[in-house]
Amino acid sequence: MDGDATTFRVRFAVALVIVVIGACTLLIGLHVGGSRVTVYVDDITTALAALSAAVMCARTMRHHRGRLRLFWLLLAAACSAWTLAETLWAVYDLVLNEAVPVPSWADIGYLTAIPLTVAALLVHPAMRQSAVQRARATIDGLVVATAISFLSWTFVLGPLWRHTDLTTLGGVVAVAYPFGDVIMLVLVVLIVRALQPPGRGALWFVLLAIAAMAISDSTYTYLSEIKGYTTGDLIDVGWIVAYLGLALGAYAGTTAKPVARRRLQDRAPSLLSLVVPYVVVLVALATTAIEIELGRHLDGVDWYLALGLVLLVLARQGLLVVDGIRLAKLEPAGGEGFRPYAVLAGAAPHDVPGPP
Repeated sequence: MDGDATTFRVRFAVALVIVVIGACTLLIGLHVGGSRVTVYVDDITTALAALSAAVMCARTMRHHRGRLRLFWLLLAAACSAWTLAETLWAVYDLVLNEAVPVPSWADIGYLTAIPLTVAALLVHPAMRQSAVQRARATIDGLVVATAISFLSWTFVLGPLWRHTDLTTLGGVVAVAYPFGDVIMLVLVVLIVRALQPPGRGALWFVLLAIAAMAISDSTYTYLSEIKGYTTGDLIDVGWIVAYLGLALGAYAGTTAKPVARRRLQDRAPSLLSLVVPYVVVLVALATTAIEIELGRHLDGVDWYLALGLVLLVLARQGLLVVDGIRLAKLEPAGGEGFRPYAVLAGAAPHDVPGPP
């Protein structure tokens, strides 16, 4: 009954967040009440969403020990930095009634939150893996990072690099956000990949939150440097989604049971964890094909990233084959029920049935 009650509470929280996000999307997107009302709704809702994430992470921290407690503590600190940044942004908009400069005092909070979030992800218990899993995770992380970097360079970082003066503080700040988002996304993917299904719920919310933040950050940076950005744009909903997603992750993490270290080290990677890197690669390569078909000439960075992506995929396949051969030697050859292809797919020896 406790499990059912917990599931119901999490689902109710998700439904409530969806309603809030839907209402904010309508109010901001349609500019209900005029542009000034939209700015008030935008700034206040975003700051409250960040504050709710900080409070929920601090609350969840008290329910855990060790590295998981430190994880939520650092994430609470990151959300507090975001809350400070959103509050300062609202002061510019609502109190001083002036456009937020780039860089501004709010950027101190935004940029402080990035290393705090990275530190939180690095201390998560799921990052403590066996040597084989660390090798797999490193290759997978590099594959995902290179693919995301390729997409980011094609659509965001490339145009920024060509149009932004990186000798100024504003230019450095503008480029720092997309790079920080890429690092956070990769680390969350690695943690979700390592966790057993019972421990993934909270991290899925965190992953979706950071993905929403990455999209909003990249769009904001592009608009600020290329076209122009004003508070009240629809992309602001992405930050509300991000902060509320972190709050949901913390709420779901309150009742999540810690996963024993042995299970984290010995578990076989899921089919999803094996497929996801290839999906990201396919998206990146499909983007390359479309860009070339449309007549766009890829620059040197594009080609180097594409080449690195191909080499990493080959290295990943080689690692799977070598690991499969190593594990196959641990089982009697030709035994009934032995499945070498299951080993090549990443199953641990105790997951592959041997002869009766």
